[in-house]
Amino acid sequence: MGRIFLTLVLSLLLFFGTAGSSKADPAERLNSDACLKEFGFYSGWGRADIGDGNDYDTVYIGLRFGLNLEKALNWDIPGILLFMVEPFVNPVTEPDSNYEAGCGLLLKYAFPFGEKFYPYIEGGSGGIYISEKTPRQGSHGNFADQAGVGFYYFMRDDLALNVGYRFRHISNLSIEKPNRGIDSHFALAGISLFY
Repeated sequence: MGRIFLTLVLSLLLFFGTAGSSKADPAERLNSDACLKEFGFYSGWGRADIGDGNDYDTVYIGLRFGLNLEKALNWDIPGILLFMVEPFVNPVTEPDSNYEAGCGLLLKYAFPFGEKFYPYIEGGSGGIYISEKTPRQGSHGNFADQAGVGFYYFMRDDLALNVGYRFRHISNLSIEKPNRGIDSHFALAGISLFY
């Protein structure tokens, strides 16, 4: 299933990448005063070991809304500082057929490394609902702490390929037992439009 979503993302990249071209530098767009800076779609695959030889496999499907923190804080820094709102609904393929749903809130800093290449770091937390109680988590409602790295590659001044790695820790803050946590590693890819 994860391959289907990655194929869809790559197809969309090819379509948008050839649908028109802009000669402007992405830095000009990233330095604009727009409040909504980024809108994107991303997908990928993650895995966690939940003990007793069992895996917790997730197909990540999410949206990205990046709000311009530089404008709100009146900062002038190289690159771009974003407050990310990321709603998601993820099929869980192992164990059984389940799902996750929630919304992440993250800070992201992307900095220029050449004209089209922008590496980034990100981190944050959010709420997550897991349809199945696993041997490691005794509750459906949890929190998801996340940290990651990646890069944007701008195909046009307003359109970028987004590729990254993300570590995610799910916990319920010991509200319900067990609470041993689920630590997942994700490979993500998607497309982002910038305003």
